[in-house]
Amino acid sequence: MRKLITILVICFTLFNSCQKETEIFRSEKIKDYYPLQIGRFITYKLDSTVYVNLSTEKEIHSYIIQDKIDAKITDNLGRPSYKIRRYIRSQTDSTKWNDLGSFLVTYDTTQLEVVQDNLRFIKLKEPISTGFNWKGNSYINTLTLPELQYLNFWEYEYEQVRRPFTINGISYTETVTVNQQNDSLGSPGNKKFYYEVIFSKEVYAKSIGLIYKEFLHESWQPGNINSPGGYYEANSYGIKMTMINNNF
Repeated sequence: MRKLITILVICFTLFNSCQKETEIFRSEKIKDYYPLQIGRFITYKLDSTVYVNLSTEKEIHSYIIQDKIDAKITDNLGRPSYKIRRYIRSQTDSTKWNDLGSFLVTYDTTQLEVVQDNLRFIKLKEPISTGFNWKGNSYINTLTLPELQYLNFWEYEYEQVRRPFTINGISYTETVTVNQQNDSLGSPGNKKFYYEVIFSKEVYAKSIGLIYKEFLHESWQPGNINSPGGYYEANSYGIKMTMINNNF
């Protein structure tokens, strides 16, 4: 009888423990890390890596951009979505904003999709848990479009879930980092040989959204008859977005 009571107590304790863990686990939702409300905006410093002098050299050009939630619409699959409009200005003139176009954000059950430049990405996916991974570029046709092949086989993975992240001297207490890709071929920076670098990651803060993004795709062709000094391939580019402020 005493054995039976002991077993029942252990089972009850384990059940309560599992129940508590499940409640905590289920509390992390995509909408916590990507809130959407018409009129809200986030302003970023944008550092853009561009390739100049016939793609033989690279420079960093910096701007200010703003993503503003413009309207609630329906996507081409009939799902409720939000249109985000992007504006850009120079770092010095704070009055003159230019329209850069828009992109689409859709919540679909347990994932968040972003359609930009006719490419659909799965940016976030539940469960939001360290080590959880998914194929974030699975909707993109990377096989028949050579210029997009560098997006193939990406495995997005969460790390630093509910951990602090500091930018511009401000610490955000609950964030999640999405490592999207970190790969290279050859010896990056060694211009005697071909090399390619693919790096991409994003950081989201609770109740705010995207606060940091870093991306680089760079491929270098060494010197040949037509270009003795070598050159960066046409689809090389890089961006770094760092949040400055928001109206949340």
